[in-house]
Amino acid sequence: MTETLEYFPPRLRGQVAVITGAARGLGRVYALRLAKLGADIVVNDINLNAAAEVNEPLSAPTVMDEIRQLGRRALGVEADVTSEAAVQEMFAHIFATFPQVDILINNAGGGRGSGSVSVCSVAAWEAIMAKNLGSTFLCCRAVAAHMRERRRGKIINVSSVAGLRPLMPTLAPYSAAKAGIILLTRSLALELAPYGVNVNAIAPGYVATTHWLGGLGKIQEDLLPHIPMGRLGKPEDCAKVIEFLATDLSDFVTGQVISVDGGMGHLQPSYLGQAY
Repeated sequence: MTETLEYFPPRLRGQVAVITGAARGLGRVYALRLAKLGADIVVNDINLNAAAEVNEPLSAPTVMDEIRQLGRRALGVEADVTSEAAVQEMFAHIFATFPQVDILINNAGGGRGSGSVSVCSVAAWEAIMAKNLGSTFLCCRAVAAHMRERRRGKIINVSSVAGLRPLMPTLAPYSAAKAGIILLTRSLALELAPYGVNVNAIAPGYVATTHWLGGLGKIQEDLLPHIPMGRLGKPEDCAKVIEFLATDLSDFVTGQVISVDGGMGHLQPSYLGQAY
């Protein structure tokens, strides 16, 4: 059987995309897809060698090198996006390298399993809020005036199905942070819409990244019956929606949250909780 090669029209030629948490996992897949569409990429992560930590195979020594192999420019910026000072320094570096930022994808986040509200420590709560909601706010603020002045730009925030409805008690802090991202997205979309800037979000369900699969074990088998499409998501499933939101295909779409979950969001929370 002949392998079908996917065609990537150069919809993003001449554009610059900044992607946080892009040294591995979903962020890396987003970076590579936008590079294939013609964009130059800024790869941000708290550790630019994060792929090695989870044994995620790369086609080159770093994600930046993978992007350069695609014929695009790449800048790696190691920075903690929960820090206001670090975010300011990162964007100063970006604007010293590139004349503009056309696309921002706030992918950095995480921190599941910190415990239910009754047992979660204040420190754990604040850390999860900073890693997810706080980092998204800081990076949105860093580009908002720039995009408003240029009267163009795409901001894509990464929420979760856990931010749309409570899945299980132990996800409460994470769910609250991801729900906050949804309201931040809609508020910023309302603010920037008159200036031609689109602000949207995606809400992934269970997606089979190298890191996430490594900790699943038998849980993966338990999850599948509760996903109507009968499989875990693939990183490319999310990347295709990112492509839609990052390109001119979505020029009249703003303030939206697109679930990428195989229909999982339509299930009752009690069913999803049984998987754990």
